[in-house]
Amino acid sequence: MSIVSPCYNSERWVGRMLNSILAQTYKNIEVICVNDGSTDNTEDVIKSYSEEFNKNGMTLIYAKQPNGGLVSALNTGLKLVNGDYLSYLDSDDFLTDNSIEKKLTVLLQNPEFGIVMSNVNVVNEEDINKVIRTEGENFGNLNYQPNQFYLALTGMSIIAAGSYMIRMANFETAQGGKKIVPCTVGQNYQTLLPIYYRFKRLYIDEPLMYYVIRSDSDYHRERTEEEWSARSRELLRMLDEVLNTLGLPEWEKRKCKRLSCFNYLK
Repeated sequence: MSIVSPCYNSERWVGRMLNSILAQTYKNIEVICVNDGSTDNTEDVIKSYSEEFNKNGMTLIYAKQPNGGLVSALNTGLKLVNGDYLSYLDSDDFLTDNSIEKKLTVLLQNPEFGIVMSNVNVVNEEDINKVIRTEGENFGNLNYQPNQFYLALTGMSIIAAGSYMIRMANFETAQGGKKIVPCTVGQNYQTLLPIYYRFKRLYIDEPLMYYVIRSDSDYHRERTEEEWSARSRELLRMLDEVLNTLGLPEWEKRKCKRLSCFNYLK
């Protein structure tokens, strides 16, 4: 299976992410780290793990590109995927030791499903041992619905990268190849909405990854009102682009836009 990890100025935490992959109970893993134009020592840190990955029977693929943003880095990494199953993992997040094995086992046992999702432990960079909340618990029985398209669209579904695993064949069918819509925000919606529109989802009621909040991350940093407005417009443009790829009739696209959790941003 393949994990794509976009990395930008990640020298302080990318080792933690890679160590969590080395610790996996399932070992047939390739990790594709895409250096998105970092200006620190991210490259050196990633490359220093090559020998350890080889010793563990794992593959570490390193790619580098000029800074193009998270979605651009994901699309670069997706082109290099060789595995039959796909996950993302942000460079500052990390997995529980059994994360890959549990998700893969569930998918192998349920071939009619295209994707599996787990809960997520949310922590702060200042104290990663203290769980702030467990994402997924707030959605209750909605988690067990196999058809997640409208739930995700309305903000009632787990979204975090690293919490899901997708059959690569289903991903390519849904996306039309090894790519996602090239918008600058909303990469998880760009990935999940097309999958959810065509395939059913499995759910594991257990946190199998850690999502790390950093005050200096692009998502959590402070923004001016003008910057929030620009981000909102881009999210709505992303949604429009994704809906256009699904082949929906016009009435259904209008319905999706009306119900969308991005609707309040207009």
